[in-house]
Amino acid sequence: MKTIVHWINHYSLRSTPKNDRMWLTASLAMAALYGILFWRLAFDAPYAIQDDARQHVFWMWRYIDPMLFPNDIIADYFQSVAPMGYKSLYRLGALAGIEPLTFHKLLPPFICLFGTVYAFDLALAIIPVPLIAFVNTLILNQSLWMWDEIASATPKAFSVLLLLALMVYVARRQLWRCTLVIALQGLFYPHLVLISVVFLALRTLWSRGERLSAIRFFVAGAVAAIIVLLPYALTTSPYGPVVTLEQAKTMVEFQPIGRNSFFYDSWARYWLFSGRSGFFPPIVPTTICLSLLLPALLWFRLPLLSRITRHGVLLLQILSAAVTMFLLSHSTLFLLHLPSRYSRHVLKIVVALAAAMVIIALLDSGLRRLSQAPQALWRQLVAVAMVAGVALVTVGYPLLLDSFLNVVYTKSDRIALYEYIQQQPKDIRIASLSNEAENIPAFTRRSILVSSGHSVAYHRKYYSEIRQRSLDLIAGQYSPDLSVLQSVINRYGIDFWLIDQKSFNPEAMPRMWLRQFVTEWDTAMTQLQQQPSALQQLVPGCTAISDQGRTLLSAECLLEATSPS
Repeated sequence: MKTIVHWINHYSLRSTPKNDRMWLTASLAMAALYGILFWRLAFDAPYAIQDDARQHVFWMWRYIDPMLFPNDIIADYFQSVAPMGYKSLYRLGALAGIEPLTFHKLLPPFICLFGTVYAFDLALAIIPVPLIAFVNTLILNQSLWMWDEIASATPKAFSVLLLLALMVYVARRQLWRCTLVIALQGLFYPHLVLISVVFLALRTLWSRGERLSAIRFFVAGAVAAIIVLLPYALTTSPYGPVVTLEQAKTMVEFQPIGRNSFFYDSWARYWLFSGRSGFFPPIVPTTICLSLLLPALLWFRLPLLSRITRHGVLLLQILSAAVTMFLLSHSTLFLLHLPSRYSRHVLKIVVALAAAMVIIALLDSGLRRLSQAPQALWRQLVAVAMVAGVALVTVGYPLLLDSFLNVVYTKSDRIALYEYIQQQPKDIRIASLSNEAENIPAFTRRSILVSSGHSVAYHRKYYSEIRQRSLDLIAGQYSPDLSVLQSVINRYGIDFWLIDQKSFNPEAMPRMWLRQFVTEWDTAMTQLQQQPSALQQLVPGCTAISDQGRTLLSAECLLEATSPS
């Protein structure tokens, strides 16, 4: 008994410089391991990209070649909504000779390593037990790699890191570093600035004999927030105002079948579990669910939890700030964008640390009971089994999950198609209703007319153009009248038309994103069932290249064609 209990007590539960360094090293080693596993996945194929990066990274090819995506509303729009710090980071990568798709794969593990250091320091500030700090970083990193956010290397990938940094500097009472972090939040993920200001405001009302210091932090943070958010407030988007709640309720795009699904009949799904409107992240790992036991363990006053410092209130304050902003976002839809963006990142931090405290507090309590009884071999075996169980639950838990490293990566081996398109002039425009259209800008550096992933409906002027393009493509692709197809080609200056093997299969197409255009889609399907479309009949003679179920048609050939007999 003495060996295992002695080791746990002296090397795991006591915070000393040596112990802290040992467990921080272990935390960084696990974070690095997860990062290496991610890199193996990300670099597994020459054409691979994270799903969200297909919208938020593709336009950064302009940093390599400014002549790309000329007069492209999609590239211009996503470039305009990208935060300045995020754009600057990728620009630095381009100046260093790193292509944006490569940079977006390299970045996530480094974000995790920095986040691991802050998570470890925060845990020690709240409860100075290095084993808890280690388990906290382990659970947090596991949860981050069970979602696609950090793997995307888009602005939201920096959210947890910047929130952790803020809380650490508040705990350390480092005013200027705290202020700098708020400025960085505005440059990378502006949603966090509002959470941080509310968090600092709550500290002025919820302080324990440190009100003057809390006020100083709030004033400095508020000034930084105003400075960093002022450009957003003063700049008018060229893509029109944000859609209002009343307008969104009337749009199919925001209904369950829509591309931007937001409203649901289920109260629980709308308020709690939806990816856009819900409070909780879409997946809650079992280990994180253990965090729900923390209030009960505090009530029973488990010995280890008595070490929680005055900084423990930080968790309640940041969670209260997240709840406040979540409700405020719901009440002002969609001025503050999506409510879930204010809760999900904070929850990951809070519940990971709470779960770590629960696991180690229960372990400590069990070992204490065993050590108080007379020495016996079976007690030693039980103690070893308990430690092994904790190791299995924490370190080995991801091995039991299919969701671990399920980071929504898109891979394609249609190399011939992409290389053919890359050889075309830089100003070509490709029309397609196929899901493959989402990959074209990132993999070929050429413009598309529309795609599902790029059809975000939050700015009215942008989406009205995208919606009209979608409707025109539906008409052009499925009309039996060749003049309709040729009119669409001329109107938008289309050079190629991309179809796939499902494009003219009514049984497969209802599952496509185009079903949100109910009237136009039903009309197109009715026409297709009655007779083949003009485009369908011209496929054999106008094919430029075909690659694994994807066929690229020459628009020039389609324009020269005569009506099929």
